[in-house]
Amino acid sequence: MRKSSLAVSALSLLPESARRRNLIEKAVLETFRLEKSKIPGDISVVFLDRARMKSLNKRFLNHSHDTDVIAFNYDQDFPGAPFGDIYISAYQARRQAEEMGHPILKEVLTLVIHGTLHLLGYDDATPRQKAVMFKKQDVLLARLK
Repeated sequence: MRKSSLAVSALSLLPESARRRNLIEKAVLETFRLEKSKIPGDISVVFLDRARMKSLNKRFLNHSHDTDVIAFNYDQDFPGAPFGDIYISAYQARRQAEEMGHPILKEVLTLVIHGTLHLLGYDDATPRQKAVMFKKQDVLLARLK
């Protein structure tokens, strides 16, 4: 059985203070640990610039606006298939960190956790679902400190 991998790409789009590959990877792994789940396949965390993220949002979700994180699961019916990809807007991470008044690293880790929860099947379409996700995010962020 092949071991799953975790890849982080395009950290150079983030400010130096947020380029913490080890913490980004730990955020994914801790999310799976909290859910008592093993990573069933490869996961990629990819940082994108604003234009690429908007393009991805338009192409796959038919939205014409900025978004902070998009997660895609892959069909697990095929042996060796990747588990999923998490795309994060470096632009939105910076902007939201400024709006929230916290360091960009905290926002990046929040978005990584949020995307990982989506890969695990969580949704945030309703206020109740959003509350559940945000509570889990807070628990996981606290574990990373």
